[in-house]
Amino acid sequence: MGNFYLQLASETNRERVLTCIRDHIQPWQRVFVGVINPVDARIETAEEVCERVLEAAKYIPVEQLGTTDDCGFSPFDDDQSTSRQIAFDKIRARIEGTRMAEEKLTLKRQRKI
Repeated sequence: MGNFYLQLASETNRERVLTCIRDHIQPWQRVFVGVINPVDARIETAEEVCERVLEAAKYIPVEQLGTTDDCGFSPFDDDQSTSRQIAFDKIRARIEGTRMAEEKLTLKRQRKI
């Protein structure tokens, strides 16, 4: 087992989950944390996503950290609960927010060297 995908954006106690991951993660594992909640119509900002990634990076080594969406983007045409535009906007926020977090984490790492 190498990859874990966590529904974390909608989690009410992220710190508890992240602490558990920190205490049990193995060097060969990678953890993808949910930073977007697809079942909530509100579109997260890139800044919110960035903060969620930075929060997770306090518990999970950056080399083992990835981002994903919480479960809920349905691939079926009969699910109209999330409009196509909202879905694309949420995905765009995940990409931009993850990029912002990567830049901040890289700067932080460079300052330590």
